[in-house]
Amino acid sequence: MLRLTLAGVNHKTTPIEIRERLAYPKEHLNDALKTLSRREGVLETLILSTCNRVEILTVTTHSSPDPEFFLSFLQETHPVLQGHSLRPYLYHLTGQEAALHFFEVTSSLDSMVIGEPQITGQVKEAYERSRSLNLTGPMLNQIFQRAIASAKRVRTETAISNLPVSISYAACQLARKIFQDMHDKNVLLLGGGDMAQLTARHMRKLGVGNMTLMLRDAQKGQELAAEYQAHYAPFTDLENRLVASDMVVCSTGADTYLINEKMISSVMDRRKSGTLFMIDIAVPRNIDPAITRHSGIFLYNIDDLKTVVEANQREREYEAFQAREIVREELEAFVRWQADRSTVPLIQTLRNHTEALRKAELERYQAVLASLPPDAREKVDILTRSLINKILHPTYQAIRQSPDIDEVREWVTKCYGLPADLSEKNLSQPHEKENTSRLPLSSSGLVEGESPA
Repeated sequence: MLRLTLAGVNHKTTPIEIRERLAYPKEHLNDALKTLSRREGVLETLILSTCNRVEILTVTTHSSPDPEFFLSFLQETHPVLQGHSLRPYLYHLTGQEAALHFFEVTSSLDSMVIGEPQITGQVKEAYERSRSLNLTGPMLNQIFQRAIASAKRVRTETAISNLPVSISYAACQLARKIFQDMHDKNVLLLGGGDMAQLTARHMRKLGVGNMTLMLRDAQKGQELAAEYQAHYAPFTDLENRLVASDMVVCSTGADTYLINEKMISSVMDRRKSGTLFMIDIAVPRNIDPAITRHSGIFLYNIDDLKTVVEANQREREYEAFQAREIVREELEAFVRWQADRSTVPLIQTLRNHTEALRKAELERYQAVLASLPPDAREKVDILTRSLINKILHPTYQAIRQSPDIDEVREWVTKCYGLPADLSEKNLSQPHEKENTSRLPLSSSGLVEGESPA
């Protein structure tokens, strides 16, 4: 019997100073995966490493790995953690709970910001990495397909990802609502901190045609401008840049107004036409609110955006409830697939065993059968096959409907005298060509295409 296990740490269980030590650089992931795959019993594996989580998904033979298995692996692949106890931070899930968690992670229901789209791409990348190393098989393939199906349905059947829940994202969504098309707009972004960089990233995704970054540190400003395909400008050029801008977003650590009424008076006199939209997401504020007395100026501050964010957060929580119902449906589909795949080898073993007994009995009476006409011998063959299938049909149904494949396998093995090693062998072949179809039996228990004698 194959076992699915997931262990890991995330932003809910583990402080950042531990998470950053556990994160795998991309160039080290292949070695870590190979190291894990060489451990006894590991057939398939995947490692998801992001800024908010490190999770290890494994498919193993028979018993599930315990937490110590994963703790020792993490210690082995992160020597810097020697002497640190990770046990308080580690969560450990098996079976359906492991699959459900992986589905929720992929669908962004376990993210710091529910509904953020990046995690689905990160899961795809983790899967493709394992697949390229031949470390996935039928179980992980099916889990990945169901997880991606969950994420797609959550994205298309709910509005969970359409509602901005960060200030920087809300600012960019506001910009898109104002201008519709950002490709021909000039955006001036003041600041180089985390919020400013996140804003720059969102603006770039909106397709802003011309973006200028302005911050005190010229070297950092030029580096960020190169990263976000923008221009860098020093603060000494602020007034000129305001004249040429359609939108200004401020997010600096300054404790005084960088844009005041006197500056705006000069700017508006020099502008030929058009309105100037300004979004101040800095605390303390970077823009003097008195500038709104000028015609053609529209100013939004962080409190204006917070109202939108809080409302959207509540709406996302409602959407998340619907999204979890979708995930549950996909989990049920995976459980049905797993049950079918678990029972087919046992049913096939039972069929092979009884077929061998049938042929052995016919062989014993070969002398008698040889005296019969050919059509009579054929009817005897059909009769014996039909009789066995009818007798076994209730057993097939019980196997398929049993909630515990290990228990029913033990029962069937004892009842029918199956070779234990044969049934174990058939049930532990994860990398053979997948065949999850049911055996071709009709409702009467006959093999399809078989006629009653």
